[in-house]
Parts: sequence; structure tokens; C-alpha cells
Amino acid sequence: MTRAAATMPMVTRALLITTGVVMLALGIVLFFFWHAEVVELTGSARVVSGLGLRAAEAAVLYGGSWLVVRGWNGGRSAA
Repeated sequence: MTRAAATMPMVTRALLITTGVVMLALGIVLFFFWHAEVVELTGSARVVSGLGLRAAEAAVLYGGSWLVVRGWNGGRSAA
């Protein structure tokens, strides 16, 4: 069976989509509040924290969106 023809149970798809949406929502809320602390910093601490914030934000948004898309596309393909 090829990967394109593989099917995924509906429960697994729903869990992937739900986990992805929750991850995106919590990440957005967390980074919204963390951003205020980064803005208050000065000098090199601000640069390092800003880079860390951007890297973590990218990882959370990419991971959450990957889970949602994987869950959405994990069903049966049209024959």
C-alpha cells in the first residue's frame, strides 16, 4: 500500500486537527503575552529573547498547522 492510498481512522484525524488547533491557539496567546516582556528588555538580552521568541513562534505555528493539515488530508483519497 502506498502512502497516498493509506487511510487514517476518523478519530485519529479529529485528534490531529483538534491538537493542531489547540496548539496554534495556545501558542498565539502565550507569545502575545511573552512579547510584552521582550519589548521591555534592552540590549543583547532583547536580541537573544527576540530571536528565541521568533524561533519558538515559528516552530509552534509550523507544528500546529502541520497537525491540522495532516489530519485534514489523512482520509481516503478519491479513486
